[in-house]
Amino acid sequence: MNLEVRELTFAFGEKTVLRKVSLEVRHGEFLGLMGPNGSGKTTLLRCIMNYLPSDGTRIVIGGRPLGRLTAVEVAKTFAVVPQASATDFIFTAHEMVMMGRTPHIRGRLAGLSKRDLEIVKTAMKQTNTWQFAARQFSELSGGERQRVIIARAIAQEPKILLLDEPTVYLDINGQIETMDLIKRLNREKGITTIAVLHDVNLAARYCDRIALLSEGALEALGTPREVLTPENVQSVYDVAVVIRKDPFTGGVYVMPRSSPSSIRSHGTRVHLLCGGGTGGPVMKALTDRGFSVSAGVLNVLDTDFETAKDLHVLTVDEAPFSPVSDESHSRNLELAGSSSSVVVSPFPVGPGNLRNLEVAMSALRSGKAVYVLTPDRGMGIDFVGGRADAMVAELIRSGAVTVAGVDDLIKHLAGGG
Repeated sequence: MNLEVRELTFAFGEKTVLRKVSLEVRHGEFLGLMGPNGSGKTTLLRCIMNYLPSDGTRIVIGGRPLGRLTAVEVAKTFAVVPQASATDFIFTAHEMVMMGRTPHIRGRLAGLSKRDLEIVKTAMKQTNTWQFAARQFSELSGGERQRVIIARAIAQEPKILLLDEPTVYLDINGQIETMDLIKRLNREKGITTIAVLHDVNLAARYCDRIALLSEGALEALGTPREVLTPENVQSVYDVAVVIRKDPFTGGVYVMPRSSPSSIRSHGTRVHLLCGGGTGGPVMKALTDRGFSVSAGVLNVLDTDFETAKDLHVLTVDEAPFSPVSDESHSRNLELAGSSSSVVVSPFPVGPGNLRNLEVAMSALRSGKAVYVLTPDRGMGIDFVGGRADAMVAELIRSGAVTVAGVDDLIKHLAGGG
C-alpha cells in the first residue's frame, strides 16, 4: 500500500506550516522525516494520520484519497506511536496493548475474541513485553513503556506505522533498542514506516530514505547518502558537518564541527607538514581562528588528508603507500615558500615521507618562521633509523621554535609567544 502526498499545503490561521509538499512512500519502506524545529515534520505526520483537517484529496493511500476513508478504515490503516505517553494510566501493560484491537471489534458491546487475544500476546512477545504483561503501565521504565506502545500499534495490524520522535526521551540504550525493534518489524512484517526523527545518525542508520524539510518545504528526498550531505545539512540546520562512513553499517555518519562565527578569515597562510592524524587538530584550530592553511605531502588514504578535504585545506597529495615524488616535493616547497610560516607536527616519518622534513629545513634556511610541535610523551615518530630525530634536532638548533601544543602555537603565530 503506497502513500502519496500531493502538493500539500497547511496553515494554522495565517501561519503557513507546509508549502506544497509532495512525496511518495512505497509499500514496506522506512521513511524518516527530518528537519530543524518548526520545519513542519510533525505537522506533516499529523496531516497524514488525519489528526489535522488538511485537504483530504492531497493525501492518497493505496489509490484512495484520505478524505474518503471512514474513521474505522483510517484506524485500520494507521497505527501511531507518539513521542511519549501519559504515565498515570491505571491499566496494565496487557490492557494497554489490547486497546490496539479496538478498530477490529464488531459492535460497541463486543469483547475481544480468542483471535484478538492471540494477536495481542504475539505482539507483546515480538516486542519483549509479555514478561511484564500484568504490571501497571505507570510502573514501567521509559523504554519499556515505549515498547508497550509499539506492541499496541502492532496489535492494531496497521498497513502504515507512524512514529513521532519515538526515541526522544530515551537513553542511548533505549534509543538503539527501540529503533532496532521498529526496523525489525518494518522488515519482517512489511509494515510501511514513517518516523519523525531528530538524530541524523539514527536516521542514517535505520531509514531507507529521508525527507528533509525546511520552513515547511521539502528540501531533499532520497537515501541517507543522497540527503545527508555537508551542503544539505549546512543549508537546513546551519551547522558545518563532516560526513564519514559508518564502520558498522557501511552507511553515512554525520559529525558536526563547530566554527566560531565571530572569527573571520584574515588570510594569513600557514603551511603544515603532518601525517598519521597528527595534523587534524592543528588544521581545525588554525582554520577556526581565521588562518588559511595548506598541507603536504599527504597520502590520499591518510586521516590528515581526509580532514584536510573536510576543512577545504589546500594539500599536496600523493598516491597511497607511495613515496614523495619529485613533482610533489617541488609543490610542497612552493607552498611552504609562499606561506607566512611552517609548522611541523610530530608525524611518523618513514622512507616515503622523509622529504617533508627537508621542506621544513629549506623554509628555515630561507628565513621563514618554523614551528615544531613537540610529540606526546612516549610517541615514536622515527622509522628511518634516527635520521628523522636528527633532522628535527637540527631544525631546532638552527632556529625553529618548539611549541608545546596547539594553543601555544596559536600564541606564537598571533605574536604573543
